[in-house]
Amino acid sequence: MAYKGLVNIVKRKKILHCGIKFRVGGTVKIASACNNTWSIDDVTYEADYSEVTCKRCLKILEKADEDGKVNRTGR
Repeated sequence: MAYKGLVNIVKRKKILHCGIKFRVGGTVKIASACNNTWSIDDVTYEADYSEVTCKRCLKILEKADEDGKVNRTGR
């Protein structure tokens, strides 16, 4: 079942990625879910899942459960 709700959006150029939050030291960073990269130039905000335009991120959202959790290890 695909996740339907609020997600972290990472905007790079014209593509909107789904983002994951993680803590580095004392600050919280948001990286894209499809390739786990983060850049200081990224614009991040929270929005509805329907705004995501990255094809790889959409596939990850399809694998998520109702809580938004995804097992990416394949186990």
